[in-house]
Amino acid sequence: MKMNKISLLIILMATMALSLNVMAQAAQSSAPQAVQITSDPNIETVTSNSATITWGTNQPSGSRVWYGTEKGNLTQQAEAPYGGTSHRVQINNLQPNTTYYFQVESEHGRGGSETESRGIRSFHALPSGAQPVHNQKPEIVEKGLANEENGSVKITGAPILEYVDSNSATIAWSTNLKGSTRVTYGTDPNNLTQLAEAPWGQGGLTHRVKLQNLQPNTTYYFKVETGQAQGTGGAEIESEKVLSFKTPASGAPPIRNEHPH
Repeated sequence: MKMNKISLLIILMATMALSLNVMAQAAQSSAPQAVQITSDPNIETVTSNSATITWGTNQPSGSRVWYGTEKGNLTQQAEAPYGGTSHRVQINNLQPNTTYYFQVESEHGRGGSETESRGIRSFHALPSGAQPVHNQKPEIVEKGLANEENGSVKITGAPILEYVDSNSATIAWSTNLKGSTRVTYGTDPNNLTQLAEAPWGQGGLTHRVKLQNLQPNTTYYFKVETGQAQGTGGAEIESEKVLSFKTPASGAPPIRNEHPH
């Protein structure tokens, strides 16, 4: 009887060890892999006021396009529901006969890695009344760095005031690399002690920070700052000079898409 108990215990321990090994292998195989763009962006359809952009990735991920009429200021975004390796995003409310610049972005849905198309591409919205154009290859207007992770972060799109009301302000700018997103600010240009920031890498190369609890009808001074790409331990860069804006008075209409002073 004693020998049978020992044998049973050995079998039980072996079964548990095997189960743990299988679980570990399953967890490892289900770990998110790095997202990679496997098919370059293509303009599936463009009209006078819309464009549909497609691209492919190596695994299911999110679909986002950052765009704007200035290649250094891609602050507008359009998205599609998560899922699949074939991505399709439609951009609406475009201006006819206007050139737009863009980058596509895909992010793993389980909090994994994120990837962007290298470089900035462009397309031209058609004149009013023109027939849609299909399967147009976008022009590369600014090539990405050959080895971006070892590059130095630079501000490529000057800060802009996307939205300012009597008690808040949203400031956006862009860089050549992903990095941290911070704004130091205050009512004294020589004492920018207040800080507002956004999560690292949110928005890709476009950085956006909202300042809250501002005073109406008050001038604020600020600098934007982006840290070197995450994990490199590199330097940070900030806007060259102190910039300013004034909040509207209480009840006054908000300010949109203006350059700071």
